[in-house]
Amino acid sequence: MDFADRSCLDVGILSDTHVPHRMKQLPKALFEALSGVDIILHAGDVDKPAALDPLRALAPVFAVRGNVHVLDLSTGGASLPGTVELCLAERSVVVTHGYLPSLTGLWFKGRDVILRLINASEKAQFNARIARRLTALHPLADVIVFGHTHRAFTDWVGDTLLVNPGAVCPTLREVPTVARMTLNRAEIHVAFLTLDDVASR
Repeated sequence: MDFADRSCLDVGILSDTHVPHRMKQLPKALFEALSGVDIILHAGDVDKPAALDPLRALAPVFAVRGNVHVLDLSTGGASLPGTVELCLAERSVVVTHGYLPSLTGLWFKGRDVILRLINASEKAQFNARIARRLTALHPLADVIVFGHTHRAFTDWVGDTLLVNPGAVCPTLREVPTVARMTLNRAEIHVAFLTLDDVASR
């Protein structure tokens, strides 16, 4: 299906599902939250790409790989591309996990785990730092979707909208979230949905 020339699109965005290492399967509330979308973007840490197959019943799925998780014995979905670039409703959209694939990235990840354990997480700053780096890497993008931090985030950096839908899998001191983004020629609108709230409807 050609999404480039559509005048309006409803886009489902999720990340960090970690199936089957941290969740046995995708939660029912996820399917309810993404019901009716035209396309689904997954910003990495799938663990097993086949776990996304049930989402394809809702809409076409575009997913990227995440980072290696040594304790989970997971490659983060290494068979998936590192970056996906799409033209959606005449806008340039980049999907990537957002991590630094190097020792520096491993250091930041370890630091974040320690800060989270002592309840001193800097996830807001972590998201903003990733957003600035990704904007520099993809200066022509209208929208950049990323994950990795397990915390929902959206902000404009210049003319680029950055969106992190948060994580689907349970995370210490976070709530599972996804995002829905409406794209049209006039505006871009992003709404975050808490899966616990969807499940309780």
